[in-house]
Amino acid sequence: MAAPEAAANSKKPVASSVRPTSWADGLRGIAAIFVVSSHVCLCFWTFLIPPTRKETSTYLFQRPFFRLVIQGNAWVAVFFVLLGFVNSLKTVQLARAGAVNDAFNSLVASIYRRACRMVLPAAAVTVLSWLLCQLGAYRLAYQTDSFWLTETSPRPSTSWISAIGDLIHELVRTWTEAANVYDQPQWTLLHLFKGALYVILTLLATVKASPTFRIVMEIVLYLWCWKTLDPFGICTFAGMILAELSMTATATPKRMSAVRQAIPIGFAILGLYLCSFPNEYYTDAPWCNQLYQIGLRLFPDGAPQGRYWPGLGAQMLCAAILYSPVLRNALSHLTLRYLGGISLPLYLLHGPLIYTILTYLVYLPGYLFSQPVPTNDPAQNGPAVLPTPGLFHLAVAIILFSIMLFIVRQWSTYVEPYFGDLTDRLERLAQRYGKGGGTSSNINGPILPVHGRS
Repeated sequence: MAAPEAAANSKKPVASSVRPTSWADGLRGIAAIFVVSSHVCLCFWTFLIPPTRKETSTYLFQRPFFRLVIQGNAWVAVFFVLLGFVNSLKTVQLARAGAVNDAFNSLVASIYRRACRMVLPAAAVTVLSWLLCQLGAYRLAYQTDSFWLTETSPRPSTSWISAIGDLIHELVRTWTEAANVYDQPQWTLLHLFKGALYVILTLLATVKASPTFRIVMEIVLYLWCWKTLDPFGICTFAGMILAELSMTATATPKRMSAVRQAIPIGFAILGLYLCSFPNEYYTDAPWCNQLYQIGLRLFPDGAPQGRYWPGLGAQMLCAAILYSPVLRNALSHLTLRYLGGISLPLYLLHGPLIYTILTYLVYLPGYLFSQPVPTNDPAQNGPAVLPTPGLFHLAVAIILFSIMLFIVRQWSTYVEPYFGDLTDRLERLAQRYGKGGGTSSNINGPILPVHGRS
């Protein structure tokens, strides 16, 4: 009997492997997958973008909940809520425990590392995509009849000299204009960087304050972003508030009645319903037109409702998960946590992979064996466009595109460690810089000095 028990125990997850915040990793993995699916839909099924078909019956994936497969805005909002939650959680824990100096050290150390771990991979993917573009790997993508491919796939430069200038321009533009020709999804990185700065500055200002005062200040900043039409800041501060609430006893009760278990799940369903709000064509369907009319009264003048409603939905979803052991356990599944662990390389690489692998799987047979459709549209940069093939061919190609996860896994395993090593080297350089080449006496400590009591 001992052997079966040992085998059964060996299959149980190690307690330390499932952290109280593992659900955030799982939710981040789901968000990354659905961002990719939204771009695939923009490539081949743009007719699903409106919430209804005016003259015929509505498609299933145009309806609430189901349209989350093509609703990229909602999952981007989830990224920002999780940014505020995860980036502030450790500092808040230490501050509440009275370890203020440790909280400062943790915060200061995270500033440099998080910035490097965001900037370095993004720059590497931009360089890789730039090289593929200059070598003509994207030529097939912008000669198709696919909306997203023709609109976002980059064109090669006129010469290698100008190509180098274009690369430098896009590397800078990612962090100044929230745009990147060589990897369009990187537009979010500037907003993520600003969100990280929001977290850092707020915690630096309030780490010595009481938890109640800190929450009040976060609510004030939430309302400030609400009024100044900053949907990304709203979600970031909502995540910080959730980090504070996660410290309370009511966030993780030992026992919950059936009613108390059902309330967060109902709240999550409502959040997903709000996440389904489309980015355009608000008035085409009764369900989103109703929300649109409410938004005219609820949101400030000029608020982008395609960001505000999904943002509110993402905040409600994360709050519901925080207060629901059932949802937290479901999102802490090993597969979802694995996807969360590769979410950044998946997000950065999926654009170039769509321009190359998926495009060739879908369109190369037609390019080789059938006649392209003539066009006079100069935007296609060619005399003809390749029509999208039938559903069966498309379905097979998308299934084969699962090799994307294999490529991302290889990147995460063999390339990401170099970014970590380079981050360590840059951190040591920052500690030694300006000290005449001497060795710092506190190499492994914080970059900034820690001020004790005077």
